Amino acid sequence: MSLIFSKTIKNEQKSLPERCSFRKGPAWTNAPKETPGCTCPSGSMTLEAAVVVPILACLFTFVLFFFRVMQVQLCVQDALEDTGRTLSVYAAVKDSQEEKYAVLAKSMFIAKAREDDNIRKFVTGNVFGITFSESSFEGNDICLRVHYQMKFPVSLLGKKSFWLSQQTIYRKWTGWKDELGIQDGDRWVYIAEQGTVYHKTSGCTYLNLSIQSVEDVQIVEYRNENGEKYHKCEFCADKINKFERVYITNYGNKYHTDLNCSGIKRTIEMIRLSDVEGKGACSKCWKE
Repeated sequence: MSLIFSKTIKNEQKSLPERCSFRKGPAWTNAPKETPGCTCPSGSMTLEAAVVVPILACLFTFVLFFFRVMQVQLCVQDALEDTGRTLSVYAAVKDSQEEKYAVLAKSMFIAKAREDDNIRKFVTGNVFGITFSESSFEGNDICLRVHYQMKFPVSLLGKKSFWLSQQTIYRKWTGWKDELGIQDGDRWVYIAEQGTVYHKTSGCTYLNLSIQSVEDVQIVEYRNENGEKYHKCEFCADKINKFERVYITNYGNKYHTDLNCSGIKRTIEMIRLSDVEGKGACSKCWKE
């Protein structure tokens, strides 16, 4: 009886799958001392892959999605900048109410944005889903602020979409007005790099020089607008003994041999009158 039972056990062991391995125990007795065990490593690997692969797939999807978000933002910003520039020029030729600016801004933006495929495909509601509700056109500035939605590729924490906001600010081309009450002591004036006086306008003849070339032998015959003779420039003419042509200006009293001489070359700077130190007013432009 014992022999027949032992053969039955061996036959059952042979029928088990080959992937299962049994621990060998001592010879069969009336009660087995060790229960056979089975190790299946491929099953645990399948379980880990089922958990990790979807997580990695979602991660890569969101990384690629944020590149798409940047593309849409660039397209929206380009349309905003184009609309702002056009409106700022429009303000220079026509003074419109804020309501008219709002209508113009949206129509200009839609005409520009609908040309882009990224906005049409990925913005919720297409170009008509972009709102201008917080834009402002008061004063001298045009502030265009838009809000729109984009959908997540997969639901994130129960959210299927998110809001984005962008803005641009342009100044209207309406000129400058002394609205702050700036006094004469703080007005803008113009000075030359090595000049000793400050000027009321940049068009002063002492800044905007009229240079002409003459023969050196005829320089004694020339006079400036004030009737003065021309003398050698201490910066350039004294360094050269022989020269054929010289350069003079209408209001200067020096003749020059070099066009790059600091006596006739003007580097003009605009500063506040209150910041001028050690310089007097130009006798010509401040009397006009």
